[in-house]
Amino acid sequence: MNQTSILEWLPQLQRIAVALVIGFVPALIARWKRRPMTPWYLYGFVCALLVWPAVALPAIHALLVRPHGKPEQISQQRRRASALALVKEESVRSYPSWIAELKGKSPAGMELRRYAYEHLQPGEALVLFRERAEPGDKHAVSYRHRDVHLGYVPGRHRWIADAIDDGLRLFAIVETVKTRWIFRWRARFVRTQIVVLHDGR
Repeated sequence: MNQTSILEWLPQLQRIAVALVIGFVPALIARWKRRPMTPWYLYGFVCALLVWPAVALPAIHALLVRPHGKPEQISQQRRRASALALVKEESVRSYPSWIAELKGKSPAGMELRRYAYEHLQPGEALVLFRERAEPGDKHAVSYRHRDVHLGYVPGRHRWIADAIDDGLRLFAIVETVKTRWIFRWRARFVRTQIVVLHDGR
């Protein structure tokens, strides 16, 4: 290919490069709204390739489109939103924590980090289970979701085991789920809020 041909193709290559970059705008919005990124990226890329200001169309579309799903999914989203609102109430006693030892596999054979990514979202309720037979740690308390053992309350938060032993009713709410930079389909860290439901008084 001679220099003249390269110069003729240069504007087209630049246009494609710009479209590849601008196409990420609706994809990032979709990611923020917890939707699949790939179709929104292709949508943005095609619009930007035709006329780059047209990328505003998929970007606005990604912002305005409402999540559609089954009634039970919508109900679950509302329940999670209510749980997060509850934690913010001044009258509710809650304490920050996280899931320690989030590793290994569930009894069904699923990797726990992947299970956390697929099933845990902010506002999801978790059960705190007192592990009285846990060897080497008399203060062990585990996190469970739908009977799946996810990990443990950190050792520095041993007050949670003492509180359960004293008759306090506690449960946990997922606050944030952080993913890995490369393997984004696995959870890297799950932050929780421990809520005191009833103090026995």
